[in-house]
Amino acid sequence: MLASFPQMRRALLPLLLAAATLVPIFLIAAHVPSANGPAEWQWPYRPPGLAGAGMVLAAALMIPLVYWASHDRRTDWRWALPLLVMLGWALVLDLAQAQPGGFRRVFDALASRHTFGFVLDSGLAPDSRTLLADWPAASARLNQHSRTHPPGPLLAVRALDLLGRRLQSDPTGERGLVSDAAGSLEREAGRVAVRGRKAPRHLPAPGTLVLLALLLPLLSALAAWPVHQLAVAIGLEPDAALLAAALWLTVPARSVFTPSLDQVLPLFVVAAAWMAVSGGRWRALLAGGLLALATFLSYGCLAAAPLVGLLALTAKAPPGDKAERPLVRRLSRQRGLFLTAGFLLPWIALALFTGYDPWTSFRTAAAQHHAIAVGSRSYGTWLVWNPWDFLLLLGPAILALAAASLPGRGERSLLAHRALAWGWWALLLALIVSGSVRGEVGRIWLFLMPFACVLAAGEAVRRWGPRSLWSGVLLVLELALALVLAGNLVFVG
Repeated sequence: MLASFPQMRRALLPLLLAAATLVPIFLIAAHVPSANGPAEWQWPYRPPGLAGAGMVLAAALMIPLVYWASHDRRTDWRWALPLLVMLGWALVLDLAQAQPGGFRRVFDALASRHTFGFVLDSGLAPDSRTLLADWPAASARLNQHSRTHPPGPLLAVRALDLLGRRLQSDPTGERGLVSDAAGSLEREAGRVAVRGRKAPRHLPAPGTLVLLALLLPLLSALAAWPVHQLAVAIGLEPDAALLAAALWLTVPARSVFTPSLDQVLPLFVVAAAWMAVSGGRWRALLAGGLLALATFLSYGCLAAAPLVGLLALTAKAPPGDKAERPLVRRLSRQRGLFLTAGFLLPWIALALFTGYDPWTSFRTAAAQHHAIAVGSRSYGTWLVWNPWDFLLLLGPAILALAAASLPGRGERSLLAHRALAWGWWALLLALIVSGSVRGEVGRIWLFLMPFACVLAAGEAVRRWGPRSLWSGVLLVLELALALVLAGNLVFVG
């Protein structure tokens, strides 16, 4: 009886995590009012269910994903990790296909002026040189997504269109992905004409929509690689690093926001954090450049700058003796300077060679965002509902394990590990209290979720050890939550 008590204590946390996950699953599956958000803004409920081959394949993919991630892969992670990435990519595509409308819904969302926006706006906006020279003026008549973002997404769509024009529709007239995408573009162009709005001069090719529909989930899945490397860099064991990658691939927000620009941002933000914490001045410079790239796609990524900076300052800092401390401090300052230079240089180059004004563009976008989604919403309401939205779309189990990683890390944990844990939680709480975002934080703060996966994986392996059944249970909980959310709510429509 006494011998079984430690086992009971070991099983208590997984049972609590399961219970915490089953609560939102029940609330959403039962379409409980307000579980999908307050009256000011909600994710709409829809008739429940996922259907067709997409659902069957998504369910089938869970088996190998859970197996490979919950077993110790100390020697073969170099091929296990790419396998997980491919499974995670396929999972998102299958879930998209299983929802009402299938891939046609994805193409409609990409073509839509209001849902994705950047495709239609790439034909409405002036040429790229004029666009960069005065972005606030060039974006004034574009959709709200373009007005609240830097020009990076629109320029990326234009660049991708050079390749998308090589993908042609089936000459026999049979329906295919390119033909479906062409239909979505034609319908959206017709809606624009009916509403009396200015029609795009040159719409992107249908093949561009196909590439976006495939690449956005792929880049999201590829973020598992820097997630794994970040976990290794802060001192986690190999099995914990692989589990962190798998947790990221099962996070509900990564799948249900298809298609969305926010799917791509974690790849660059986590890669910047990995480079920052890996040590070395040139890696810090690269980290700054990656963070600048992420910010050129979305101003929201600026919120990650303090965390990336903290990791750069604590990178590879050993306990050491007092004689080593001046050297450690000097190297930290050097990494901080190189990180700052890496972030600022791309903006300086844009200003010098294109006339782009980063500061004015940022201030204009911030004012637009406040007018559209902040000023009309209650601070007190979202002080409560933002945490719920974030928990719902990250997963209660991951968030709880990330919280459990804060105390008692012990002397064996690297300073960078402790900095990530405390820095991430401080950043999340600061964002919640600031009220700068009111609603949709499960999408807008998606780039912060991989860090929670790293912390949760480290805590899971510390408590349960490698090759643990409970690690598999954790993944199953996340996948079940993702299926219920995708099957009952409209996140992209």
